[in-house]
Order: sequence, then C-alpha cells, then structure tokens
Amino acid sequence: MIRGKRLGLSLWGTVPVAELARQARLAEAIGCDSVWVIDSQLLCREVYLTLAACLAQTTTLRVATGVTQPATRHPSVAASSLATLAEMSGGRAVMGIGTGFSSLRTIGLPASKIAEVEEYATTVRRLLRGEQVTFADGTPGRITWLDQPIEVPIVVAASGPRMTRRAVRFADGVILHQGISPDLLDRALGWARDGMDGALPEMSCWVPYSMAADPREARDRVRARVAGALMNTNPDWFEGEDRDAVQRLQANYDVSHHATAQPHHAALVTDGLVARYAVAGTPDEVREQLARVMAQPGIDRVILTPQVSGGGALPIEQVLHDLAPKVLQHL
Repeated sequence: MIRGKRLGLSLWGTVPVAELARQARLAEAIGCDSVWVIDSQLLCREVYLTLAACLAQTTTLRVATGVTQPATRHPSVAASSLATLAEMSGGRAVMGIGTGFSSLRTIGLPASKIAEVEEYATTVRRLLRGEQVTFADGTPGRITWLDQPIEVPIVVAASGPRMTRRAVRFADGVILHQGISPDLLDRALGWARDGMDGALPEMSCWVPYSMAADPREARDRVRARVAGALMNTNPDWFEGEDRDAVQRLQANYDVSHHATAQPHHAALVTDGLVARYAVAGTPDEVREQLARVMAQPGIDRVILTPQVSGGGALPIEQVLHDLAPKVLQHL
C-alpha cells in the first residue's frame, strides 16, 4: 500500500447482515481501514444494525454510513445511533452524509439542500458532545445517557462544486464522488481548495472498481456503479459522445435498480466514461490505475465500490480475495 494512504470499501446491504459482516471482517484482514455501508432503506438492509454487526466481527475497522442523508432520520435518532456504535466499538463509528439519492428518490422526496446537510451535521455533532440543542419546533433536547462527549467523524459526500467548497468548511472529511481521471480529480480538489483558507480536511475518493482477466468483462461489471456516480453530475461538464451518454442516462435511470448488479440503464455508460470514473481492467491495468489515484496529492483515502452482489456478479468475497494478492501487495 502506498505510504500514508488508506483504503476503504463500500458494501451494499443487499445480502443478509451476517454475510455482509463477514465481508467487513475480510476487508479488515486485507488491509482496509474502513467500510462504508449504503443507507437506502428500501433497497438495502437497515444501515445502523448492519454497522453494529460489522463492528462485532472486527477489531480495528472503522464503520461508516456510506452515506446517509438528513431527511429520513431525525438528528436525535442519528446521534443516538452513532453514539451507541462509538461506545460499543471504542470509537470506530463514522457518519458519512450527503444530500441523498436512492434513499429519497424511492420514496418520492427531493435531495436535501446543502444548507440542510450542514445544519444537520452541526446538530448531530453537538448532540454527540453532550450539548443541548434546539430542534425545529423550538423544543430543547440532549442525549441524557452520555456521561462524556463522543467524537464521531462527520464525512460529507460531494459530487459538485457547491457542496465541495462548502463541505470542507464544516466536515471532518470529504468524499469526492466526481471521477478518478487526473483532470476530474484536479478539478474536484481545486473546488475544495477554493473553499478553504488553511489545510484541507481528510479527502477520500469514491472509486467504482472491477477486475477481470478480460478487460471488457471488468468494464461491463462496473458500468452500474459509474452510472450511479453520473446521476449527480452536470451533462454540461462533458463533451460530444460522453455528454450525450450522460443525458440519456439521466433521462432513463431506474432508481429502483440502483442496488442491482446489472441494471438495463448501465448499458448507456460508455467506455470513455468508465475510464474517467472507474478503476477497471486486468490486474496490471487495475494496479496502474489504482496507484495513480492513490498517489494523487491531496487524496488521503480511496474507497473502492465493487459491483453489487446479485445475479451475474462476482461474490464480494472473491473480489476481496483477488484484490489482496493481485493488487494491494504490489502498491
């Protein structure tokens, strides 16, 4: 592993909790510092219960919501859940949060506003520190069972310039969900630096990932994860064929299949977009691509998001068993 860089793994609660917890244990064994479990209540199992199961199966791994949003849980509920996870694990809980995508679209709600994410994160942080807050209707409240402050890192997912510039000011870390090609990473980090006067917080990069002996197979397996990333982009950021592809994808994306391995809309993602948004290919290609992302100045962690478990997908256990000897040992 490149010195000073950390590796995380995103996991989807589309499998039984006990199975996902075993995947987390394997992720810890191969050197991942964290797992980020998707919070999408109709598509995945309950995230906080899943995180508790992951903690019970690991000893050093940090577990995070990857990511939650402000709309479906009152901040008091999130704060109490996170405090409980932190207490039971000796401080290994992390809150990843964003404006929301599948968890809100599937229940007919719009994405949260950036200001709402900031206010929510601030309220949760204050509750975790044992402070009294005032809720929306003027009711005061605090977590009465806390006997000392609990520090839970709050990490904000950012897919565009406004959130990137804002998140670096109030978050303990930022997840860049904006592609992996050098031009896209440079642009995203530039937006982050625009928002900060001093040093940046911890910066992570969300990376769709797939490896196979046949590079075409690897690209096909990762298209669905790239499609999800492209749903939060602006088509005007692209040109030519890629711009047309993003527009078609955004018009035809089926959010009910956001957590499936090979949804029909994935076929709309071009090879060019896969190359700019994913680490995908043969073992040699993956090593080169991942090393480049991890070596990017300003990036502290790479969070790999492999294909969701399901029909036509490789088992996550096999993905992780292959990742360690074929890739990580060479970085």
